[in-house]
Amino acid sequence: MKLFRLLALAAAVLPASVSGSVSEATIDSSGNVITNDDSIDNTIRKNEQLATHVTNQSPFRSDIYWDDGEYGKLISTLDPEESVSLNTFLGHQFFVTRHGVKEGLFVDEQRLVFKVGQRDQQFYIPKNAAPSSKLCQDRFSVCKEYSKNGGCMRSPGWMIVHCCESCDEALNASELIDPKKRCSKEHLKTPEPVWKEGDLNKLFVSWATNETLKDEFGLEVLSSPEPEKYGATWEEAADGAPWVVVFNDFLTDKEVADLIRGGEIEGFERSTDQGAVNEVGEMEKIVSRTRTSSNAWCMHSCERLPGVRSATKKIEEVTGIPHVNYESFQLLSYEKNQFYRSHHDSSSTDKTPAGHRILTFFLYLTDVEEGGETYFNKLDLAVKPKKGKALVWPSVRDDNPTYWDARMFHEAKDVIKGKKMAANHWIHMNDYHTPNDWGCTGSFS
Repeated sequence: MKLFRLLALAAAVLPASVSGSVSEATIDSSGNVITNDDSIDNTIRKNEQLATHVTNQSPFRSDIYWDDGEYGKLISTLDPEESVSLNTFLGHQFFVTRHGVKEGLFVDEQRLVFKVGQRDQQFYIPKNAAPSSKLCQDRFSVCKEYSKNGGCMRSPGWMIVHCCESCDEALNASELIDPKKRCSKEHLKTPEPVWKEGDLNKLFVSWATNETLKDEFGLEVLSSPEPEKYGATWEEAADGAPWVVVFNDFLTDKEVADLIRGGEIEGFERSTDQGAVNEVGEMEKIVSRTRTSSNAWCMHSCERLPGVRSATKKIEEVTGIPHVNYESFQLLSYEKNQFYRSHHDSSSTDKTPAGHRILTFFLYLTDVEEGGETYFNKLDLAVKPKKGKALVWPSVRDDNPTYWDARMFHEAKDVIKGKKMAANHWIHMNDYHTPNDWGCTGSFS
């Protein structure tokens, strides 16, 4: 019977059967499943729910997707030696990728595919399953259709990585699949950085001395290099400290409501951290152990909401930095006892095309009865959430904005009572949108 389409040659073949009523499979000494039986049990009704079993014998944490004819729907994630039972139907097909990316697993350059044709089938992800050595390939059956409809030009980065063969003619994708070529400053035509030495301080001084910002948005300086001069309100503010400011009345109720609605439209999921980067520039998403919140990325329908657009425009006007340097709004939800432990929004040096995250513009969308403060660990400064408030801090140094400010580690304290919702724009040194469009930020949404 059909377990998956995998014709592996082996010197020795050892039969192995699984217990109970699960179908038998022939497995060689390396753990490769050998079968080319395409039979389908025609006695099974199309609406009969079937149990299918998958065991991961590979060294990779693996994602199992139901093939929906488009990108696939994630069904389960299996650690090595882990098994799962799936409810499915006759004729359904599944494919397997390395966890956190859509990089398919292959055996001897044959894509790993499971086709359901029997009751109680047992499928294996074999020991020698691995990503293909061929980088330029179409990962999805819809690639040719998307290419014909102009997808290669609309989303070049996504299409090069996921539909390389179909976009080779339009984009020279077989060359640009290499991120060193695709993401070079020459190819991206990276503009000049928005900040040079001294520009960080100029911006914050302009805010601290602007009476209109104080009247309109409730600007308050918490910390600054010259706390007395700029009226820093934090009692422990000291000379030479970094800038930290709040706009106590930054968002309107409409903007708050649309940002929350945008998160609901996009769908909140458990927050992840960034993992390893593969050969084509995909960054693995891994479940965070230091971050228990849920998040969503404000894209497409969310970005078109009037309140979301006005919030971004307001940030552009205040900072003087254009929207092309911004990541999409990250929308955050913290339930009781959820947190995000100490972290930095940038790294010590950043040579990616978009450059450092130079500013974090953090927006509170709810009041929190107790807990949920943004706490700057090295400053011992805590900021309490308040609906409509914006908290802003730099992640780089004024005297060298190509290097991080190591004092700006911070965390989201545990929510003790209530619920915390928030949103943030990370603002980069260089144009972010162009590298993101070409798949040079690790994200392929």
